Amino acid sequence: MWLDRYSVVCRECPDLVAVYEATDRRIALLLRHTLVPLPEEYPAFRRATRNAARTIVDSLRAAGFRRGFVVLQWQPLGSAAEIMRTWSCRYEADAGRRAQLVAVAERFAADERYLAGQIQLRRRATPRTVGLPPPFATSGDLHGLQSWYDAMAPSWLSIEPLLRRALVLKTHRWIAERILILAADGPVPALESRAALAGLGNALVELVPPDERAAWDPWIGLVVGDLERALCRPVIDWNQAWARRLLLIAYSVPIPRERLAPAWPIGLISQPVLAR
Repeated sequence: MWLDRYSVVCRECPDLVAVYEATDRRIALLLRHTLVPLPEEYPAFRRATRNAARTIVDSLRAAGFRRGFVVLQWQPLGSAAEIMRTWSCRYEADAGRRAQLVAVAERFAADERYLAGQIQLRRRATPRTVGLPPPFATSGDLHGLQSWYDAMAPSWLSIEPLLRRALVLKTHRWIAERILILAADGPVPALESRAALAGLGNALVELVPPDERAAWDPWIGLVVGDLERALCRPVIDWNQAWARRLLLIAYSVPIPRERLAPAWPIGLISQPVLAR
């Protein structure tokens, strides 16, 4: 059981935000570090969290703690969210930072539940297509793609201006619903997907204020054109690298050089559109 002397030790560890305890007395350490490091940040993130965890665990061992432990920054986001939701919080050093990290984990767990639910609905609604799914749709690659998308969340959410962020995230939702989810049931009909791109173009245009459409129409045309070219590749080439490039298309197209100052309501864009 958690003892007062463990809390005393934890107060000497500035990198520790909270400690959760399971019914079997294992503990989970919530560190101050991000839960979604960018790919280029991961080596430094791993070193920093490993050093912080070692310091905390050594201190707890010296105080007599003998049970097992996990570090929440090293867990899949869905597992981290489940732990923070169901295990008892025994120590809290920073309520504000804890709330931020819990919100991040819950948001991405909701993304995963949404995608899983959509896949199950598709499977119940339609018979499985005969043939093999695209390479990226295998269970391992699909999980890797989801983890990569989660790790890129800070990049998606820092896109400026806000109108461009809305357009990029709208494109991501279309890719998820028209390509990624359908692929779980077998080969995606490429011709049908390309035909649906017209609908994507119209949906993107509707997001743009009327007085800015002349400036943003070329941007939308470039995104739709690049997506169409990507979908022209043989389905056998639709691997995880291809899927990542698909999601990076709208992110990579630069904003129009000349555009009117947007009056875009900030409250409309708060999280990746793959979330519910």
